[in-house]
Amino acid sequence: MRARTTRHGALGLGLFALLSLGAGVRPGGLGDVKQIQLVDEASVTRVVIELSGRTQYESHALDNPHRLYIDVDGVWIDGKVAAPQSGTVGSPLRVVRGGQNTLTRSRIVLELAKGAPAPKVYTLDSPFRIVAEMPKEVRAEVRTPPALKVAPSATPAVSSAPPPTGAEVAPPGAVQPDWDKRAVRRIAIDAGHGGKDPGALGADRLREASVVLAIARELRRELAGRGFEVIMTRDEDEFLPLVQRTDIANKRDVDLFLSVHANSAKNRKLAGVETYLLATSNDHQTARVAARENGTSVRQLSDLHLLLASLKLGNNERYAAQYANLVQSSLIRRLRKDYVQTVDLGVKRGPFLVLFQADMPAILVEVGFVSNPGEGKRLGSGSFARAAAEGIADGVSAYREQQERRILARR
Repeated sequence: MRARTTRHGALGLGLFALLSLGAGVRPGGLGDVKQIQLVDEASVTRVVIELSGRTQYESHALDNPHRLYIDVDGVWIDGKVAAPQSGTVGSPLRVVRGGQNTLTRSRIVLELAKGAPAPKVYTLDSPFRIVAEMPKEVRAEVRTPPALKVAPSATPAVSSAPPPTGAEVAPPGAVQPDWDKRAVRRIAIDAGHGGKDPGALGADRLREASVVLAIARELRRELAGRGFEVIMTRDEDEFLPLVQRTDIANKRDVDLFLSVHANSAKNRKLAGVETYLLATSNDHQTARVAARENGTSVRQLSDLHLLLASLKLGNNERYAAQYANLVQSSLIRRLRKDYVQTVDLGVKRGPFLVLFQADMPAILVEVGFVSNPGEGKRLGSGSFARAAAEGIADGVSAYREQQERRILARR
């Protein structure tokens, strides 16, 4: 048995996108990671990795961000077993997640709170288990940047997006997350519309809210299989105000936000896929799309709404632009495998309320036009939902890999 802790495994973790191999064909003769159990006690946190039999493993500690990963040889990890688990408040563990690093090696990653002591790694028998144990010597890292309170009366109500009453927004000059140092592990998926708001309507009673929820569910499954922790703003046909959607993401401290929508136009010939990131300016076409998704015209957005948007742009815009371009290109590439005529409408910028208060890089994806007879028909199919989810997930995975490389380059 070999178990060592070193910083020299950095390069391997930088290529953590290999976790997507978990979706491949399982070779014969492998054992199993049977379960990953998170045990939080008063004075210690343990991660217990139960295996189907004794095998070799290695453990490596890394910084920036603070984490430990354990490579286990000769085993396969199922997507459900690999799903991320979050530590409790006060725990030195932020999240534990797994994935298939190569076809014959599983990897379990422990994301640790800043200042947390190095985990002690040991094994137990009957059954064979690898245990990572962390004493609760420090409080878990909590990000609470200075906040500007917005008065409840400062902005008029908007039909589908209540004013940001009591919202907390970091003012200019406030300490913001350094995205060059922050690994991508947790993503919020927002299925647009829902409940009393069906969104755009197409032929044969096709509802945008139903189309995007199906895609969001497939995307959750796809991303979880690649080692991401996924937060859904809604997982059923329910109505959520736009501000509440980003509030969910902010409170869960997610690393990326993605809102899924479907487009519509009076001209039924219009078709294609486009991705948006936040901007305070717009052209006529973008204003039309934003007005439909916002439930109000762009002209009705208050000065406060635009101020909230501008406060976010300086910190997140560069990363959001990279994120949007990777998702758009990956989505187009995947869809054209099954739908060769898919139109690439590119990456655009606009004043979308659902992106206004996101503390992290955030984008909105329009997966097609429900108003176009041909495109609308495939938007309602399960095969399209799966293809769209795979394409979006490819882009998110590419962004995560680039983030890992940035983190390594800054050392």
